[in-house]
Amino acid sequence: MMINCHSSNWSARSAFTLIELMVVIGLIMIVMTIGIPRLIYNNETPLGGSLSAVMDACAAARTKAILSGQPTKVVIDSDSYSVTVGGASIKPKTELESLNPDTNNFDRLDDEPKPTPQTGSSFSGKIHADVGVDFLAVNFKDMSEAERAEINFYPNGTSDEFAIGMRHITGDGVQRFVHLDSVTGLAYLKTGDEMLAP
Repeated sequence: MMINCHSSNWSARSAFTLIELMVVIGLIMIVMTIGIPRLIYNNETPLGGSLSAVMDACAAARTKAILSGQPTKVVIDSDSYSVTVGGASIKPKTELESLNPDTNNFDRLDDEPKPTPQTGSSFSGKIHADVGVDFLAVNFKDMSEAERAEINFYPNGTSDEFAIGMRHITGDGVQRFVHLDSVTGLAYLKTGDEMLAP
């Protein structure tokens, strides 16, 4: 019986070693780590970027309100197409307080101090120039013609009711909405059909 040594040696030499496979996989991972984020950010549409700016502003304002314990607002300015998160807003006086300024509010049970306004903003985004705002409502009031809209976020996680509808003017013309749930203060991306559904 003759044993062929050359055939078993040949098959062992033609295979890749574990180290060679690990080096190749490592190089592929490095190339993917560099390439994939660039593909994602470079392919972002104006509508997607504008929707993301509004949703990120809402998330930042909700987080800021909860962590600071003070109301925070998102301001959408139609002149500059900017979306910013501002500081706390001062609580307006009630009708009784404005009629009688000498009241000391002794009958008030909670002696919660009024928040002081903060300067600056913690978030700033832009609505792209190619994106049109078709619909804007705060607390079920149409704000489409207003110069600026303010959405308040409160320390308990709630917010004003808010919806904005945007459309890429030079693109496909599909309308998308950002809807803010007033109970949870969370923003959701919706289509027109989803906005009409109960």
